[in-house]
Amino acid sequence: MDAADRYNAMVRARQDQQRRLSRPFDEAYWKRYAHTYRFDPTRSPERSLKELIRRLEWEDEIVEIGGGAGRMGLPLALRAGSLRNVEPSSAMREQFRISAQEHEIGNAEAIASAWPMREPISADVGLTVDVTYFIDDIEPFIRAMHESARRRVMILTWTVPPPNVSSSLFRIAFGEDEQPSPGFKELLPVIWDLGIAPDVTVMDEPFTWPERLPREDDAAVRFAIEEIAAHDHPGAADNIRARLDDLFTRGEVYRPEWRTPANAMLITWSTE
Repeated sequence: MDAADRYNAMVRARQDQQRRLSRPFDEAYWKRYAHTYRFDPTRSPERSLKELIRRLEWEDEIVEIGGGAGRMGLPLALRAGSLRNVEPSSAMREQFRISAQEHEIGNAEAIASAWPMREPISADVGLTVDVTYFIDDIEPFIRAMHESARRRVMILTWTVPPPNVSSSLFRIAFGEDEQPSPGFKELLPVIWDLGIAPDVTVMDEPFTWPERLPREDDAAVRFAIEEIAAHDHPGAADNIRARLDDLFTRGEVYRPEWRTPANAMLITWSTE
């Protein structure tokens, strides 16, 4: 089994587990959460966004694969020639359009397509952010990125994939170990096998997400269930409620203690 086969097997094992537990990352999932991925494109850039910006040129055409609601792509569109967001989720594309219109970003569009696209597309820069964990045929995905980018490929990820940071909560809620999504340790060998030697930058930017912390037990249970999309799983709420002392530090707000720390990571290479 080569690197790509091992990678694909991990993704499919995760998908099988999610389907069995009725929590797949399907269109219904993204419709529920798409609005939470719409960030202010004019915000002060975080460290990872700064790393992307400093590798851009003003006239760059960018193709972002799975750019969602434009959390990272739209700030880049403000600093580049154009952005095309190749996004299969209709809910995400709608949030992208809302954000682009709200901030009058006229050089950005969302394209309804999976990746690789049936008709080849090219740009100066190929970008994907927090997408590779879900790709169950990774080699064509990376190869198409490389072939479509005239100047540079950028893959923004984390030292621990975001789908894996709540594995201890998952175990409590579902009563079994979570099948891990592949991360950089699995992705880099795939890239190397394609004859590509990327640069890797790890940043002092811990993984966080905007959230409103709970202030009492019932809200804490709902917060934890939302974290792992365990809404329809019988027994999950009771399992979580029984372990609230382990899962949260109680104070004026309840602070979750189950998350595995992760830092931003950029994998990038020149295609020139």
